[in-house]
Amino acid sequence: MNSTKENALSIASSLVFFLMSISLLAQNPIIRHVRTADPSAHIWDDNGTLWIYTSGDPDDAVDYTTMDGYRAFSTTDMVNFKDHGVILHSKDISWGVPGFMFAPTFAFKNGKYYCIYPHAYDSVEFKDKFYCGVAVSDVPQGPFKDIGIIEGVSGNWIDPCVFTDDDGTSYLYWGVYQPKVAKLKDNMLELAEEPRDIDYGEDNFFEAVYMHKKDGLYYFSYNTGTRGQKGGDYSIGDNPYGPFEHKGDINPWQLQDHHSIIEFKGQWYFFYHVDDWNGGTGFRRNTCVEYLDYNEDGTLVPVKRTKKGVEAVK
Repeated sequence: MNSTKENALSIASSLVFFLMSISLLAQNPIIRHVRTADPSAHIWDDNGTLWIYTSGDPDDAVDYTTMDGYRAFSTTDMVNFKDHGVILHSKDISWGVPGFMFAPTFAFKNGKYYCIYPHAYDSVEFKDKFYCGVAVSDVPQGPFKDIGIIEGVSGNWIDPCVFTDDDGTSYLYWGVYQPKVAKLKDNMLELAEEPRDIDYGEDNFFEAVYMHKKDGLYYFSYNTGTRGQKGGDYSIGDNPYGPFEHKGDINPWQLQDHHSIIEFKGQWYFFYHVDDWNGGTGFRRNTCVEYLDYNEDGTLVPVKRTKKGVEAVK
């Protein structure tokens, strides 16, 4: 009898240890205490710290109208993320309405940190009434103060991305269905030229444009959304305007995707959000991260979604 009890206890202890091990291995989502989406990852002057800026979803959200603020997170090891709280809220924007704070982008220029974001100025028919707001901070963790809008970017559009090239020139990308690009003036408040349509070699762009550069190649990636599989595609070109040659999937799973890509401590990472974790929906999302790898010819190895995520780095 004692032997039977001892065996049962041993099996139970082993099961608990196994379940705890699985839990420790399951790093995704990387942020769990609040719902976050649209991760914008950045490395600033301190190369030992990675910053993630996100939009926010209330845990009881039933649509996107209650997305009310942006948050900042930082990490030095890709496992432990410090929450710096809400860095810009709709109540801080005099020209906007409550909610409707969709995916932001961030940049460093002139010794300051810039948050460039879409926000509705009329909630009656918000889908056609977004401005491109600009907020600024002296420190990466904010808070950010709104300083105005970028004229020439308005209407039915969302999800901007700022890309700063090696020569210091910054470009703004945005759009719904048709992506656009324009060079920004150094004040980050004005376009330096007329917007251009982007030729990306396909016809499946929905939203969430992202631009990154590696080994002289420009990678234009985006969410196919309702025009594809709700995954992401990418194209490659030799300048920030394009034209770009379409290369296919960057993440082929049929879930939401709004990603950013960055190199940190010698490894490339792919940040994205999911809508199916712990009662999640398309309006209650969580941020995740995976490794991103490249083939010898410069093309991307399609990202595989995992629960494990990535390991700690020093």
